Amino acid sequence: MSDPCDICAATHLDPVLEVSLIGLRRVHVHRCRGCGFRQVRPRLTVDQIKALYPSEYFDAASPVGYADYAREFQRRQREAYFLNRWLRGLGPAGRLLEVGCALGFLLHGLKRSGWQVQGVDASAFAAYYASTRYTVPVACATLEEAQFPDARFDVIIQKDLLEHVADPRAHLEETGRLLRPGGWLRLVTPNGEANLRPLLAASRAASATPPVLDQGHLSFFDRRHLGQLFEECGFRCHRMRMVGIVRGLRALGHLPGQRRFVRSATACDAETSVGEPAAVAERGTTGFDALAARIDQDIARRHRGFKNWPAYFHYHRAMKRLDSLPAWCEIGYDFECLLQRT
Repeated sequence: MSDPCDICAATHLDPVLEVSLIGLRRVHVHRCRGCGFRQVRPRLTVDQIKALYPSEYFDAASPVGYADYAREFQRRQREAYFLNRWLRGLGPAGRLLEVGCALGFLLHGLKRSGWQVQGVDASAFAAYYASTRYTVPVACATLEEAQFPDARFDVIIQKDLLEHVADPRAHLEETGRLLRPGGWLRLVTPNGEANLRPLLAASRAASATPPVLDQGHLSFFDRRHLGQLFEECGFRCHRMRMVGIVRGLRALGHLPGQRRFVRSATACDAETSVGEPAAVAERGTTGFDALAARIDQDIARRHRGFKNWPAYFHYHRAMKRLDSLPAWCEIGYDFECLLQRT
């Protein structure tokens, strides 16, 4: 394979696992002989990546994508509560960009900070929902397509995003271009081993179909890979820790429950994709309203008043701290990183 590794630039990557990417297309995860980095190869094109995120990706009734965005709403309001305090500590005003902002829940909460906030997401439905429900500007594009000016932002947030891009190194370089010198990047990305080990275990079982890589992850990082990428792309890492320790132990097979991380594809075609981005360009946002209304209803149905109390926010944050460890242990489900542009 001539396309070099994103971490060490080696050109020898071997296929180690066949998966069904969101149940839409069969792909192979490759492993670099030089550094062990694992990634879907050949790289998907921008259009192929966008096709992985139709409106159904956000539909709890759909067999693909993330199934619980309604529950995610109050989680993001808790997160925004503490982020707002951190932003005010940086200054009374500034510019913040969330990359991969999905339905805009976090940006909605961050509007209270007094900062200018905006988002970018490759999903047409996500951009539609965030802009119509929360009146935040969201570009329907990849970060590279958005073409923001140099040093435009003081803070960039990328939560569960780096694993979705075709070229993580180029993406981080573009992120650095958009941050002012000394600007901050808050980044969360999964522990690649926790992502892949359930799928590797499932692939060893007798099955006619490959396991489903159901959230569209394309790259699988360990701590060393991330550290090298951050340094070489111009970031200083102030903090890296593992979060979701119990979930990570389950995914890694150290606690019962590993099978819950795997779904089997009922049908998969290597040439299958959903062309929603092109279709949306033709018909506008017709058809989005019904799903948006269902999400509104789910959010209202799941709403619990006590979960909006600051006391609950602090309690929940304390519990999450108990479910985190230093990054070197690599047994959690996600890496949580605080970076600063050098």
